Amino acid sequence: MRAFLAAALALPLALPAGASDFGRAAVGTSGAEFMLFDTSARGIAMGGAYSVATNDAASLYWNPAGLAQVPRFSATFLHSQYIAGITYNAASVAKRINDTSVLAFGVRYLDVGAIDRTDINGQTRGEFHPRSYLAELGWGQSIYDLSDSEMDVSMGVTVKYLKMDILEHAAAYGGDFGIHSRFYGTSHTYDMAMTIQNLGIGPKFDRKRDTLPTRLRFGGGLRPIKPLLLTVEAIAPINNLPHGAGGMEYTLDIQKNIQGAVRAGINSLTYDSLGLTSMLNFGFGVKLSDLSFDYAFAPTGELGAQVHRVSVSFNLPAKISRRYRER
Repeated sequence: MRAFLAAALALPLALPAGASDFGRAAVGTSGAEFMLFDTSARGIAMGGAYSVATNDAASLYWNPAGLAQVPRFSATFLHSQYIAGITYNAASVAKRINDTSVLAFGVRYLDVGAIDRTDINGQTRGEFHPRSYLAELGWGQSIYDLSDSEMDVSMGVTVKYLKMDILEHAAAYGGDFGIHSRFYGTSHTYDMAMTIQNLGIGPKFDRKRDTLPTRLRFGGGLRPIKPLLLTVEAIAPINNLPHGAGGMEYTLDIQKNIQGAVRAGINSLTYDSLGLTSMLNFGFGVKLSDLSFDYAFAPTGELGAQVHRVSVSFNLPAKISRRYRER
């Protein structure tokens, strides 16, 4: 709890706040929105209320402190097909270095497709093909000095390099910081997490440099019964109104080494712009020994389309029971 109090005081001071930030007037005022595209179908199906539950290589995006829960090795891959032919892919790997530390690397790629290029008179001048690329390096660390028999604490950092190709080229540099605590003092374990994402230097295409889409996330999670995970999250983006998210996951053992999961979530970010149905997410997952397949479905409300995400992950368990094992 001491770590959370310190982070709660320090992180807001790091946010690059302006007069119109964190409100409706800030919509469209930041660049590199690609950095906010979620990874991991599991987290998306839970409404994005996932920074407190992430525990594999996808933690590189959601909360780098979650990397500390990787037992030995983890790899994830996500494919997402958006409307208008937009394609998004993400991949990451994480490797435990020692009893306390995990190193991770990831890449993301956004392909918008071909777009007609027109001049000031409306005449077609061929096509252009916008693309964005992102590489990130992360570190997760168990903090034993802040942990005891009733609490485990971990922290993590991620550094990012973004390249954007539209008609011109631009680069951006950023980083994330996250903290996660698990508490054992009651009959149920519960978790708390805080993450600040995308602090850094934004892209510059012409004369003015855009700001990065910085946001602060604070989440909590609880298992009222062993198969059921409930999560909630408050999200404060620099380029929009604060909003909330909630998710649930129910897992069941089908047979030895085979496990299934059903998930649902809600996120209020798009309620004003796309309506109630755009807030809802659903999904399921199947785990076969060390290999997991996850799917997430999200309607787009008034746009009248659906977005499908599929991810695959591979997670090697620890060779021996250590402090970082799943509890």
